Amino acid sequence: MKIMVGVNTLTSVDRAVYSNHCQFWFRLGRKMPEVDFLLNHPYRMSIDNMRNMTAKVAIDNDCDYILFIDDDVLVPVDCLQHLIACDADVAAGWTVIRGYPFKNMFFKFTDESKLNLTNYDEGIKFNDKGLIECAAVGFSCALLRVSTLKKVEPPYFVTGPYNTEDIYYCMKLLAAVPEAKIVVDPGILTSHNLGSEYLDPLSRIAYKVYSEAIDPSLKVENEKPQVISKNHDEPKDGTPTYEDMLKRNF
Repeated sequence: MKIMVGVNTLTSVDRAVYSNHCQFWFRLGRKMPEVDFLLNHPYRMSIDNMRNMTAKVAIDNDCDYILFIDDDVLVPVDCLQHLIACDADVAAGWTVIRGYPFKNMFFKFTDESKLNLTNYDEGIKFNDKGLIECAAVGFSCALLRVSTLKKVEPPYFVTGPYNTEDIYYCMKLLAAVPEAKIVVDPGILTSHNLGSEYLDPLSRIAYKVYSEAIDPSLKVENEKPQVISKNHDEPKDGTPTYEDMLKRNF
């Protein structure tokens, strides 16, 4: 197996992220010696250009997967093994957007037209493998199958005035391959750098409450509560429990 790794390092990396990523790379080499890894981390390049460059290098080198890791995200050291196990065209970890109100960085269609997306923040459902099936995901920690990517016309990633490059790819992928599988593994909890602080699915409510206390005008009246999913109390077979997620990641 051959995996192309793309990291969008703009200028520098936070110390905690650097340490986490060093551990991650070390574990990859130690636990997966049979995999041939290639690394692309260009300097001061826009994120869509970086992703397109990574895709081209992956195709030119007959890679099986592209692994995208952002330079402001902490990842579980075993996340790659779990992403591969998802057996999806796009598989991502659970990442939270690092701006108020800290919504999930994965999305679902709003209606049958499949033209509009909304953050998947409530009513989260798990399939029989314990995965969250989505219309689109962010690529802070994501694995893309190259054989599927080849079915999409380049450019694969474009940042627009109303879209990010990762959502662009997911929508373009589904247009080209309607049966493509895009999922989030809820057991892969990432942490988004907030400067000197980190945001993850377990701390987002605390940051939301804090932000509303600082600026009460942010609070939305009668807003439905976020559920990280306490339906984990009675999980289906194979669905990770809340406690399982904690044990795996911390």
